[in-house]
Amino acid sequence: MVAHGATELVLVSGYSGIGKSSVVHELHKVLVPPRGLFASGKFDQYKRDIPYATLAQAFQSLVRLLLGQSEEELGRWRDALREALGTNGQLMVNLVPELELVLGPQPPVADLAPQDAKESIPDAVPAFRRRLRATGAPARLVPR
Repeated sequence: MVAHGATELVLVSGYSGIGKSSVVHELHKVLVPPRGLFASGKFDQYKRDIPYATLAQAFQSLVRLLLGQSEEELGRWRDALREALGTNGQLMVNLVPELELVLGPQPPVADLAPQDAKESIPDAVPAFRRRLRATGAPARLVPR
């Protein structure tokens, strides 16, 4: 990842208490600051029934980083993300409410059957991630 600047999704798994979070945080300190953005989410056994909870947590941390950027940089991200998400912006805002601070108010999504709604988020997430990669700042999404 570091040598080639590629955006990667890294999943770290293992038994509770073995130091996964510590390893991720140590790597983050060394690898990310000069080279890009880093987002992580941690699986919570008590939120097991909430779809995409870990991914939402990772995106929340990324949105917080974006909100700390200059207004010019934030505008660049806003335009890029709006373009990438298109009509799925509200779906992502439903998943990550803080994203509305970056995107602004989004048009409501059409009423969908439950199965169709369930399938729309998996379409929106890769578009969001691809746009992060295309902005030129490598993004590491590390659900843990």
